[in-house]
Parts: sequence; structure tokens; C-alpha cells
Amino acid sequence: MAVSKPLTIPEKLRRGAKSHDEDEWLESGKWVIQYMIRHLGLDDLGGTELLDMGCGTKFTQAILHYQLPIKHYTGIDVYGEMITHLQKFNQDEHFDYHHMDIHNEMYNPSGVPLGNYSVLPLGNRQYDVICLFSVFTHLAPHDYPIMLRLLRRHIKPTGKLLYTLFLNEYTQGGHGLVDDICKNLQVEDGGQIPNFVDLHREPLKWAVYSREYALKLLEDTGWRVESVSDPLDSEVQHHIVCTAA
Repeated sequence: MAVSKPLTIPEKLRRGAKSHDEDEWLESGKWVIQYMIRHLGLDDLGGTELLDMGCGTKFTQAILHYQLPIKHYTGIDVYGEMITHLQKFNQDEHFDYHHMDIHNEMYNPSGVPLGNYSVLPLGNRQYDVICLFSVFTHLAPHDYPIMLRLLRRHIKPTGKLLYTLFLNEYTQGGHGLVDDICKNLQVEDGGQIPNFVDLHREPLKWAVYSREYALKLLEDTGWRVESVSDPLDSEVQHHIVCTAA
């Protein structure tokens, strides 16, 4: 990969934790990419075609800033202004971007319901890795299986899907959302853990699923679960890896 020059991203087009500090923003982007590489058993992304659903700007900026190898990167997001910026200012042939006006209660409340889409704007293209970081954390249950079905046609036979989400359970390392700030979600004395909780005054900022329900919604979507991993010390989300069923 012949890496283009670093890309400038205005602060208003950066989302999520650490977005106000560009150095920390870039470091966190590199950390997540390196975690994904290790978690999927890869050496790097030099031979990988990657689809990043709900892409934001962090991965693009980190890949270019640190000159991380990648075969090809495709980003899709509901944030139209951000996608326009990426398309305009990153002309590197190893990258392409697509805007989808998908409804999301937190990020795009005026958008089109996900269920109205039958395909993604990718033609027949397939990828080695599909990732969704902090997407299912803002996804309502009725959109959960729809998203998985839309993505299924775009994975190569040997490819892998990795996505993060909040599970309503304590973790061995104590780094999950429930461990940190939402202990009241856990029902004591053997009570029933709710399948889904929208846990914040902002809609779908913290979409929290029970493990049983999260895996139930995945059934009949064309995916097979390979692993469910606890959060790490710098991540409060669980990680699910799937292969094509």
C-alpha cells in the first residue's frame, strides 16, 4: 500500500470518547485496529479488504497517520457531512466511502428505517473482515438482525465479522458497562435479567442486551458465532466474532 499523507479531520466530524484530543483520538484508533488484528489472528491488514460499518473517521485517520498497511478499506456511515469530507480529502485508491441515510434514534433520527433497505451500496463486493465498533451499542432490537442479514452477503467464505455491544452481565476483569456504571441492571437473587434496556436519557446511547437475547437475535441471519469476549481494560464493550454459516 502506498500510503497517502495524513488526513485532517475537523473536531466536529469526530465522534465518541477522546474526540476532543486529536493525539488521544489517533492513539485510540490505532489501539482498536491493533486489537482487532490480534483478536482475528492476523499479522496486519496488508492483505485484508475491510468493511467498516458505522465507520466514523477514526480508522481512516489512524491508518493514514501511522501508515498502517491495508489492502482496501470501505467505510459506510449515516453521517453525510463526514462521508463527504472523507470522499473529498482522502483520494487514496485504497479507500472508498458510502453514505446511507439510515434511521438511528441517537445519530440520525430523520433517516430511513433500516428495514427499508434490502442491499448495501456495495454491489457484489465481498470482504475478508467486516467490523462494527460501537454500532450495536446504539442499535434497537428490531434492527439487530436486519443489520446482520444486510452484511452477510458481503463476507468472503473464509471471512470474519467482528462487532461490539453492551451485554448485561458482570465480567471477569470488571471492565464491562454493567461493572462500571450500571450495576442496577443486574437483578439480584436469581431474578430475570431484561432482554434489552435503553439505558440513558439520550435514546440508544447505551443499548444493553442480555447475552441470551443478543445471540437469539443472531439466529437465522446467516452467521455462526465463533466467540464472545469480555471487555478489556480500555474497552467497556463485549466483542462477538462470527463466520459465515
